[in-house]
Amino acid sequence: MSDLFSIGRAAIQVNARALEIVGSNVANAENPDYVRRSISVGDTTIYGVNNPLYGNYTGTGSVAVNGITRSSDQFLEAATRQTGASRVKGEALVQWLDQGELALSNNETDIGAQLTQLFGTAEELAAIPFEPALRNQFIGDVEASVQRFNQTASNLSTTITRINGAAAQEAEGLNSALNELATLNEQLRPIPSGTAQHAALLDRRDSALTVITEKLDVEISFANDGTTNITRNGTDLLAFNVASPVNLVTTAGASFDIEIGGVTQAAPSNGTLGGIHRAQSTLVTMSNDLDSLAVQFATELNTWQANGQTDAGAVGAAIVSHGGTAASLTATGLTADDLALASPGGAANGNILAFVDLRTASGTEQGYEAIVMGQAQNLLSARSESEAATAFDRATREARNNVSAVDLDREAADLIRLQQSYEASARIIQVARETMQSILAIF
Repeated sequence: MSDLFSIGRAAIQVNARALEIVGSNVANAENPDYVRRSISVGDTTIYGVNNPLYGNYTGTGSVAVNGITRSSDQFLEAATRQTGASRVKGEALVQWLDQGELALSNNETDIGAQLTQLFGTAEELAAIPFEPALRNQFIGDVEASVQRFNQTASNLSTTITRINGAAAQEAEGLNSALNELATLNEQLRPIPSGTAQHAALLDRRDSALTVITEKLDVEISFANDGTTNITRNGTDLLAFNVASPVNLVTTAGASFDIEIGGVTQAAPSNGTLGGIHRAQSTLVTMSNDLDSLAVQFATELNTWQANGQTDAGAVGAAIVSHGGTAASLTATGLTADDLALASPGGAANGNILAFVDLRTASGTEQGYEAIVMGQAQNLLSARSESEAATAFDRATREARNNVSAVDLDREAADLIRLQQSYEASARIIQVARETMQSILAIF
């Protein structure tokens, strides 16, 4: 009879523990960092050896909880971290290239529209070279073009600076996750596997790893006790409980670099830092192209002015100046009378006609259109890449969630099964009690 009592009591304890696990699963159904739990059950059958050649059964067995198991697949977890990193990289890339397009459009008052207006005014002035209003309009259009170059350069510079700030925030979050993981490694090592505390620490570990991989491309290795080491290009970011901070090195007008332990690393290729770095590199190239276009614009404009003569017969003075960048482009402040519209010893509109010809010969407008088209193509490509990465990540997460996520229908079915099992276990004790009472009643 005591064996029946032991079997029933052990079964009730196991079922009660299983019900606790189901309750924990239900309570954390909406927690994205929680991995579904289940219990591992084994028997406690006792065997004795009465004969060296045989193993003889000498005791009654029951059941016991061997430990708590997380429904986690390491390969699906790794795949999800990878696709998640690609997804956030695409999102960051699109976000900042969008900002670059806004900077280039300059609130829909872009350089291209102003250049078109400048050449239009020049065509009108070629027909009526002595019209004061058109001359002043031409000077005004030149000054407005200079202002558009200045403003667009300022917009791009501001956007690049904001990107540096965003990258610094990402690096701060990355270092915080590395420090948290270092603490978790210390906590994981002494905790026996299969316990509720161990499972909770593994959930936190996986959450920290997700944060890290969604910010920077790294290599992860796991120890048997669940602790983690992280490296990048052979340099340790995390060696058990020692985290090496990731630092950003920014250079004016250039993309940022990352350093780990004082060693400059290759540019990030994945995660938000990878997307931000790629976007910034694109915008830096665009800014450099804009500088080159501004210098070209100034050179062509001044060369045209120098090739003509004013109404007074003087050689045309420089109409704009620059320091090699779009931001430094400046109008020299010439008046309408200083315009060299006539060709030397020729017609009064000879030189302004040559300026009109610059529209097709120089390619200033075409150069700006090339910058705009290049930006549009980069943004379109980034959006397509982001959409593909998002779809791939969604499919991978669905596969992982089929294993790891809490399914309330499944938990409800387990509750019914465990309730019936609990009742059956209680029935064993009841039968043992009734049998014992019947035996005692005989005497």
